[in-house]
Amino acid sequence: MAHGAAWPAHPKPLPDELLSSWIVRLAEANGIKLQTLTHLMFGSGMSPWNRDIDRSAPPWLIKAISQHTGINQWEVLHTTLVAYRARLYRKRQAVGQLRWILPLRNYGTRHRAFGQQFCPACLAYDPVPYFRKQWRLAMFTYCPEHRIELYDACPNCGRPVMHYRGDFGRELRDALPMYVCPSCGADFREAARREAVFPSGEVREIFDDMLGSLGRPAAEAGRFGLGFFAVLHQLCRVIGSRQNQGKLQRYLAEQIGIPTVPLPVRRLTFEQHRRDERHLWLLCALWLMVDLEPRLRGAWLAKAVRYNLMVKDFERAPRWYREVVAGFSDWRKWPH
Repeated sequence: MAHGAAWPAHPKPLPDELLSSWIVRLAEANGIKLQTLTHLMFGSGMSPWNRDIDRSAPPWLIKAISQHTGINQWEVLHTTLVAYRARLYRKRQAVGQLRWILPLRNYGTRHRAFGQQFCPACLAYDPVPYFRKQWRLAMFTYCPEHRIELYDACPNCGRPVMHYRGDFGRELRDALPMYVCPSCGADFREAARREAVFPSGEVREIFDDMLGSLGRPAAEAGRFGLGFFAVLHQLCRVIGSRQNQGKLQRYLAEQIGIPTVPLPVRRLTFEQHRRDERHLWLLCALWLMVDLEPRLRGAWLAKAVRYNLMVKDFERAPRWYREVVAGFSDWRKWPH
């Protein structure tokens, strides 16, 4: 396989496919180990697998993949999570938590965080199983197509999902496919399919509509623009905030009839929480978003949340949200 030349086999990315997933399939299509492929491309000193290439792929990787597949660099770049820039977050950043993007916390070529999710039904029904970009998003806690919960870890051994390690430390003939856990050999396609649960039809509808909007162009997203996701994220932060002492979470859980989540012993971003916790907090936040002003006012009057927490650390809050929250800055305006 000549360096710099087009590879004999270069399948195109599948719909919504992650860059890491696509590179694994490129190696498989060319009958070569993934580690060998990347070593031939970049040498031993520039392995892409010790970083989160789906969040922030280095330019040299994008350029090389483009050269070897004949696909332009813009299309290669959009197999990464940069595709959600201006939809979920304003600008790219090399370090730190990126809003709505699940972290991996790479340690060498392994993950220490549970940032890669999967749907067992999608993997089972795919003619060619692959991993989606949407599975790296914190608001995707279930599969809207199959109506089942996503997994954020191997259901057998509980370790983080590392779909690219199938041939690490193995001969090519013994390599594991992406849908098999490289740690314990469990087949992700056979994981139990747990039905996603919602407290009401209105919450299920807004949740479905929100997730569906991310598969459409920004011009067709309707209400689900950058401002909507910024406010939703702020509400999720407050619901899970230790500063709020769980008051807002308990109030909302009682309103919609769902269990609460114990507060973490240390400060975590929303994206650092596991799937089950994120799902419950999203249910609460989306219930508020259905009719924000009166429902948030009810929480404020019940002393479940203070005015200052609604705007704390919320840079560039949308005007419509600031106007709603401004009404809660003076107790004298409302009956006690």
